[in-house]
Amino acid sequence: MPENNPKTDSLVIVWTTVADQDSARRLASSMLENRLAACVQIDSPIESHYRWEGRLHVDQEYRLIIKTRASLSSSVIHWLTENHPYDEPQILVTPVTEATPGYAAWVADQTGSAG
Repeated sequence: MPENNPKTDSLVIVWTTVADQDSARRLASSMLENRLAACVQIDSPIESHYRWEGRLHVDQEYRLIIKTRASLSSSVIHWLTENHPYDEPQILVTPVTEATPGYAAWVADQTGSAG
C-alpha cells in the first residue's frame, strides 16, 4: 500500500488533455472519487498544435492539472490509460520540488485510503 506521509512521499503533477469539458469533468470527478488525486484543475480551452498520423492538427483541448503523491503516479497513469477517451493520450508527470508542509499534508490526506 502506498505511504501516506508527506515527509517521505513527494508531490507530483500529472498533466493530460481531452477534447471537451464534459470529458475533463468526468475524469476529474472519478479521480477524486477514487482518491487518486487531491485536486484536479481544468484549464479553459487551450490550442494544441501537433502532428498525428502524418498530418498537422490544430485543436482546442482542455488541460487537466492533477495533484497527487509520487507513490500514486503509476496508478494515475494506469487509470488514465484505461479511462481516457484518446487512443494515445498525453500523460506527463512533473515532480514538485517544493510545497508548503500544510498543502503536502492535505494532498497526502486526500489521496489516502477512504475511511
